[in-house]
Amino acid sequence: MFKKLLLFAWVALMVAFIASCKGEQGDVGPKGDTGAAGPTGPAGPAGADGQDGTGGGGGGSIIAFMGEIETDTAGNMVVGDTAFFTGFTADEIKSVEKGVFQVYLKDDGAYFPVPGLVLFSDEAISYGYYYAVEGNALYFPIYRTSAAKVKKRSFEEVRVLVIPAANANGRVSSNVNWKNYDEAVAALGLTEADVKVVRKGH
Repeated sequence: MFKKLLLFAWVALMVAFIASCKGEQGDVGPKGDTGAAGPTGPAGPAGADGQDGTGGGGGGSIIAFMGEIETDTAGNMVVGDTAFFTGFTADEIKSVEKGVFQVYLKDDGAYFPVPGLVLFSDEAISYGYYYAVEGNALYFPIYRTSAAKVKKRSFEEVRVLVIPAANANGRVSSNVNWKNYDEAVAALGLTEADVKVVRKGH
């Protein structure tokens, strides 16, 4: 019994001694170097292709009205596609209506932006335009805005860049010369594959 009491007293004394020797906790040491990155995980599945509503890879499309395109005797004309909006949803049609258009008249191999001057071999004539939507049809009345010695003219083709409102944000940059057909098409990422050909503007 005496040995047990002596052992218990000794254990209690050691616990008290250890507790009395514990000092204040020091400050946290500096953060160690970041360990090496782990291996890269597997790539996730590719997302679905987006839709821009007009078939153009750059968020737009090109309509090319081709054939014997002539103005009337006053120097005006109307080109259009009666089935342009076939297959479009109501929202896609609204997006085109509220979007951006740039019209070009082609003469002697060169594209001239409208509104603006077209340089013929004998004189320069200014033209303007507006657009109209009727059901599935999209029309572009083009009219003469300056005096002309010869009012009735013919064009090799009329091209229209169509940029729906849903795609115009961030694409219609002030750094692009939209009056230059080649530069405008390049800025939109469009090619001849994005051209929708309409014969004689109908």
